[in-house]
Amino acid sequence: MQAGFDAHFGPRTARPRLLPLRLTADDRAVEYAEAELRTAYHRDGFVVVPGLLPRADVLRLRSHAEAMVADERDDRTAGYVQRAYDRQGKVKLIKASGLAEQDPLFAELAMHDRLVDVVETLLGRGARRFRDVMVVKPARTGGAFSYHQDSAYWDVEPKSLVSCWIGLGDVSEDASCLRVVPGTHAHEIEHGLYLNGRYQVPAFITRTLRRLVSLAGTGDNPRGAGGNLMAWKAKRWVLTKTTRYVPMFFDLQDFRLPLTAVASATEKALPVRAGDVIFFHSLLWHASGPNQADTARFAEIISYMGPEARFVGRGDGQFPVARRM
Repeated sequence: MQAGFDAHFGPRTARPRLLPLRLTADDRAVEYAEAELRTAYHRDGFVVVPGLLPRADVLRLRSHAEAMVADERDDRTAGYVQRAYDRQGKVKLIKASGLAEQDPLFAELAMHDRLVDVVETLLGRGARRFRDVMVVKPARTGGAFSYHQDSAYWDVEPKSLVSCWIGLGDVSEDASCLRVVPGTHAHEIEHGLYLNGRYQVPAFITRTLRRLVSLAGTGDNPRGAGGNLMAWKAKRWVLTKTTRYVPMFFDLQDFRLPLTAVASATEKALPVRAGDVIFFHSLLWHASGPNQADTARFAEIISYMGPEARFVGRGDGQFPVARRM
């Protein structure tokens, strides 16, 4: 039996009183008390904690993840997998959601004390895991995500979830690192769909498609978020499998902020090393460009909701407590 992720980290440690944060452009590491961490997060909508997870352990998880998605015929063993294709018929994006529910190593990562310590500092004790998704962008491919707010996709109130962005390997600026617009997490903006990045889909169609997302399980979580597995499979077929024949359909999953809003924004790129973790607010404007590096980019994103958060989608949501019992 494969050892759990936590075994690689060694014994659990007590809740830290000080956390190292990398908040400056020149990558200086500065220690912040918990109150200062919360202040920085609420001001900017994100914080970056360097070296929160040991580098060697994250790279081992990367090898495990590579094996999970290596064979398209074996997608049933890797959570809810979606593959999108470019105009040449090559895979340009892989999304595997629900790994924390199905794979022991990803489950250990999602419950790891060091990660949950920061989550509970930002959300409060009793935070719950809403969803997780691993996003893979093969080398030298598209697969870009335009600027958006996660809460525009999710049926959870209040719209103040925390997501942890964990690069499974070093992620440079040209390798599709996370990009954010600091301080844009104060309120939600209506999103839209654009075909070929230019032609806006009529708003009534976009709103209808957004309602249908709830049927498939908000956050690509058909098991926990009140969704229907058959509806999720239909959604996967339309948004990913059909892109092998109609690449434009990939744009239907790029639910994005209006082009006019983003045009004047000042973004900040967040390259990371294996072991760094980015924590960001579910209303923060964020994006990631195409992977222009020579190696695939793997990132695991785990999202948590506060103890008082309410699921407002269809059916009954089932969300596990973040901290291991």
